[in-house]
Amino acid sequence: MIEHLILGVFLVIPLLIVAFLFSDELWQEHRHLHEMRPAHVKPRRIDWRHPLRRTRNRL
Repeated sequence: MIEHLILGVFLVIPLLIVAFLFSDELWQEHRHLHEMRPAHVKPRRIDWRHPLRRTRNRL
């Protein structure tokens, strides 16, 4: 039972780290796609930065 728990921790934690690091890449790609909108669309003020970057700038 303990072995399964240890194995699960060693499998899940690296997966969470990779997902967190990759999420910033996805946010940047999403922001880039929305910056290439047509000229006739009224620009909106949306903050597409990663949530940690938003909170870091508030401090």
